[in-house]
Amino acid sequence: MRHFVLTAVGEDRPGIVAGITKVLYEKGFNIEDSTMTRLNNEFTVMLIVTTEEDITEDELRESFDKVAREKDLYINVKEIPEDIFEKKHKVGEVYNIVVYGADKPGIVYSVAKLLSDRNINISDLRTEKSNDLYLLIAQLEFPPGMSEEELKVDIERLKEELNIDISLEKEEAVEM
Repeated sequence: MRHFVLTAVGEDRPGIVAGITKVLYEKGFNIEDSTMTRLNNEFTVMLIVTTEEDITEDELRESFDKVAREKDLYINVKEIPEDIFEKKHKVGEVYNIVVYGADKPGIVYSVAKLLSDRNINISDLRTEKSNDLYLLIAQLEFPPGMSEEELKVDIERLKEELNIDISLEKEEAVEM
């Protein structure tokens, strides 16, 4: 089994998803995981795809040449080695953090640095700016054995330092 991560970015327009997934379907690929979203007027696609076919990164990338030209997309492909694809990392509790306040440079960095210093993984992060307000929403994976209490002092310090609101809530586990 071969595994690849595929990313595509381009000006949002109808047919991007259809064009990309048509190539994958015709090449016999299965989409294992995906996220697709519009950022401002740019549409971004991130896919984990698998196949039984013997195909290289370059061959897969070249198979997207036509759709890349037609939709003016930047497409990148990277093979994921089997041992990395199958690797499961141990996660403790899962939390959601919401950060809200006046827009200023450094909000994402400050939050990410705080979490990184505590060995907390960010598994999903979204931000949005509306006028002078900034919103950050992220899903966090605490290391095994870490509790919310260990983070509260640092969160309070960051709230005061940046004059922002931060809430942290435990997410109920959902397995697919």
